[in-house]
Amino acid sequence: MNKESSINYEQILLKDPLFTEYILNDVDRMELLNLLFYADDKDAYNNLKIIDSYCTICKKHTTFNSEDSSQIDQQELSDLLMSAGMYSGFPGDERKITLIEELEKKCIFIRKFNCPRKPNDSAHSQIFVFRVIGTTMIKIGQHPTLADLSKEGLKKYRKLNDEIYSELNRAVGLSTHGIGIGSFVYLRRIIEKHIVYPAIKELVADGKLTNEQISKSDFKEKIKLAKDKLPAFLVENGKIYSVLSKGIHELDEDECKGYFPILRTAIEIVLDEQIDKKERAKKNKLISDQLNKIN
Repeated sequence: MNKESSINYEQILLKDPLFTEYILNDVDRMELLNLLFYADDKDAYNNLKIIDSYCTICKKHTTFNSEDSSQIDQQELSDLLMSAGMYSGFPGDERKITLIEELEKKCIFIRKFNCPRKPNDSAHSQIFVFRVIGTTMIKIGQHPTLADLSKEGLKKYRKLNDEIYSELNRAVGLSTHGIGIGSFVYLRRIIEKHIVYPAIKELVADGKLTNEQISKSDFKEKIKLAKDKLPAFLVENGKIYSVLSKGIHELDEDECKGYFPILRTAIEIVLDEQIDKKERAKKNKLISDQLNKIN
């Protein structure tokens, strides 16, 4: 028998965009129930007690606490478990109605997490809504949006320039609204316009590359030609650009949405290298200037 797959709560709640679909056939049933329900007085159904996230009202990262399900929800949970033959987490093999069928009957599931600074102020809370259709769970709602939660983490890229921040913000915003191919366009623009072409322009100006060399090269070859000026992660992982281009020209929306989180992280690693390089150069210049003032 195949082991049931575990559920990544953080990925589902805080990273996956709206309308992401999850096939429930092979997921761990207890982990699924912990995602959809929270019963503080039942140890088997209170594993997802907290999430680490960003409060868009407090403007601070914090640990949000799960709000207990209402008494109605807890009664529904008890009835659901009994109908599906589950008692304290043990599945009943004799039941004709499965847990997933019972979840489909309830249809909509809401999880709410409260900011500890303002636990009674719903403006500070984070809410996640799921729907079960057949053997599929769909993330149909979230507040604040992933775009709002991501903005704070993206602000540091303004250290490079406002345009990079703006285009990365647009990519994340499109992805959170279920637009995969469009999000790839902005990620690729960052690589081309803000990373590779500036490096090539500098190398041409220094006489280390010629315009003829550049005109005869495809983009992957351009990356190799400019490797000494580019972030090491981009040079070592040329597939970043290949997948972005393939996504724009060949992949469908769902494939692009599935690949977006890893590609976004890859772009951020590249940009982080650029920030480190810029800050190191600034620090080196500062110290050099101070050393030169010493008699």
